[in-house]
Amino acid sequence: MKVIEYFTSDNKQHWLDQIKKSDWGAGQFLYTLLNEDRLKAAVGETALVLMLTEGDALLSFCTFAPLDDIQPTDLGPWIGFVYTFPKYRGHRYAGILLNYAENLATVMDREYVYISTGHTGLYEKYGYEFYCMEKDIEGEDSRVYRKALYLDGPDKEKRREDGNLWKAEIVSKAKADADITAFCGFSCSHCFLGEWCGGCRSVFNCCSYGTLFEGGRCPNVVCCREKNLEGCYVCPELEQCEKGFYEPGNDGAAACKAQAIFIRRHGKEAFFRVHDKLHETYDFKKTQEILGTSVSDGLRILEQALDE
Repeated sequence: MKVIEYFTSDNKQHWLDQIKKSDWGAGQFLYTLLNEDRLKAAVGETALVLMLTEGDALLSFCTFAPLDDIQPTDLGPWIGFVYTFPKYRGHRYAGILLNYAENLATVMDREYVYISTGHTGLYEKYGYEFYCMEKDIEGEDSRVYRKALYLDGPDKEKRREDGNLWKAEIVSKAKADADITAFCGFSCSHCFLGEWCGGCRSVFNCCSYGTLFEGGRCPNVVCCREKNLEGCYVCPELEQCEKGFYEPGNDGAAACKAQAIFIRRHGKEAFFRVHDKLHETYDFKKTQEILGTSVSDGLRILEQALDE
């Protein structure tokens, strides 16, 4: 048996067809969200679909996402759509997926992981405790369970070790075919948090800036998608824009905009070539350390590096 992730799997259509075979209304709803590419819009950009498989057979599945059916909420992350096919029940296979999600949450330094359910007596056997009653998005009462992940000891270290390994695998697969130019003008491939994020154009966008907003949706990404723009660097309003990362006073706003303007003028290939040069010359984590707090100064530094 093996846990694989739907969005980074090699044969998404096969696994989508398997999910469709579930005899559960919520499973059919998950199928619809995936088939119509609406899951991430519903529960967050970093949503994952975890699947316990054996060969081509799908035994069990669940989601792991910033949100579930309790919205809006400050709680998270959430495990949802937990389902095991009837012929595979009685072996606690769902617990394997819960453990996988819990390990990812541990790597994210979250204190708890949450589940919204109408069941009683199901998740308690996996270490979850009843937390509170909440209204779901349909206005129905739902029992919210949570599991503590913060207790120190060998169990936590094992969770962190496994979580690091599994998240690195997800990130690597997410980056494989992704454009690593951030919508705002940064380079996802040069980001100091790049080992934990597939990039904001990938299927595993967990940009640290995006996590500040509901569902992990960066305002610059949202705006570009709404306007059907490749990136902020092709927007005619770029120079005057104060959305998202360009908000005045935001750390790196000027450096980010300078890079977006540079991409507009010189293209992505030159942009990445300059980034490589800067990283060879300077020891820094964030480009604002080099480009400063002025758009014009930052652009000048980038273009000087291009000419060198």
